[in-house]
Amino acid sequence: MNNKTLDAISFGSCYVDTNASEYPFAATGIPVETELVGGAYQVVPGGSAVNFCMLLQALGLNTSFVGMIGDDPNGEVLEELLQEQGVKPALVRRPELLTNISFGMTNPDGEHIMLVAGTANAALSPEVVLPQLEATLPSVALLFMGGCFKLKAFWPAYKDIAAMARKDNTHIVVDHNRIPAGTVAATLQIVRELVLEATYYLPSRQEFCQLWEVETIEEGVRLLYEKAPELTVVVKDGGNGAYYGQKGVAQHVPGLKVQKVLNLTGAGDFFNAGVMRAIVQERPLSEAVSYGCQVAAAKIQGKEAPRL
Repeated sequence: MNNKTLDAISFGSCYVDTNASEYPFAATGIPVETELVGGAYQVVPGGSAVNFCMLLQALGLNTSFVGMIGDDPNGEVLEELLQEQGVKPALVRRPELLTNISFGMTNPDGEHIMLVAGTANAALSPEVVLPQLEATLPSVALLFMGGCFKLKAFWPAYKDIAAMARKDNTHIVVDHNRIPAGTVAATLQIVRELVLEATYYLPSRQEFCQLWEVETIEEGVRLLYEKAPELTVVVKDGGNGAYYGQKGVAQHVPGLKVQKVLNLTGAGDFFNAGVMRAIVQERPLSEAVSYGCQVAAAKIQGKEAPRL
């Protein structure tokens, strides 16, 4: 990876995120016709791929993000927020679109509700992204692909993207995120094939077991080792920490004790970035996964990410 001038690039959904804590809602959700007053809030760039780039940038790597925005005030805000974080924005504007926004609420028990709006993310297409990747990938070490099931327009292009990355010796990092209810078998197979083309695979336990139709992480790690022995598999398991595969055997790294949950939004993305930051620095995989747990725990508690 040392001969690349840009450490990572990603593409996908992006948002102007407003995240607020201390909202007094219960597990049943938000009551109607009731004003809920929260505590502190922050306005930040959002989206799985965006979060990955932002934290890698904060941890000392150079990153770029490709996305779609509207020609509206929120689009300008999103571009400025990315620049403030040091991420090079490659945002395509369309006047007929509305930049996506989200509002995330966390209650004192750490439960989370998110509301989203906007039309720009749905308009992101291979016709917009692939030319930028083709021009940039020769100088990029890592291509992060998150939210794979949301990016419907890209399903037919995943093979082309993988071939492009392979040609340019760019390593693909996949975290497909949640599998929507009703996802058909053909779509599951498209994402499975993308994972098998990747170098690094970073799902959560539920996502991992659901996609590969296994009951346990251990079973899934064995299965993937048989299918793609060179694939590095790291599975997030919430407060229980994470697992990684070592020659088909799942190894466990315990999670860190969290004193207070302030914001769960993006914790998995921050874990991913911590793992990849350590891997870029050629640390052992066990150490990389441990560092990912540390970074995610810091995010949840509203603390600064620890240095590697």
